[in-house]
Amino acid sequence: MSAQVPPVPAPWPFAAVSAALFALSFAASFLFAPAQGHAVRGGLLAAGVGAACALPALWVGLGRGTNGLFAGFSAGFFARMVCVAVGLVASGARGPDALGWALSFFALYAVTQAVEIGYVFSSTRAERGP
Repeated sequence: MSAQVPPVPAPWPFAAVSAALFALSFAASFLFAPAQGHAVRGGLLAAGVGAACALPALWVGLGRGTNGLFAGFSAGFFARMVCVAVGLVASGARGPDALGWALSFFALYAVTQAVEIGYVFSSTRAERGP
């Protein structure tokens, strides 16, 4: 007899929150000076792509127990690592602009990671019931 796998909650509400956070931060980036705003938008774009890869990876792994959860978080981290490397080089940001790129990337990374943690927490709530 195999163990019953708990139902995995739909990721769409969490993806919508991540997308809204990206859109809000992208719109706010136009408040910066044009040169720095370009670097900031590059960092936000790289973080948004990383988040768009990380949540589906987490969703796939979540239904496969603890090892699947670990694999999903690892795949999301790897996707973000690639986005940092490719995004920073592709943006061409140097000096203070590179700092703006990094700050914008990791700020959006932190909030989208919090959304993903909320997604994992909601899956444990679904197992336990109300």
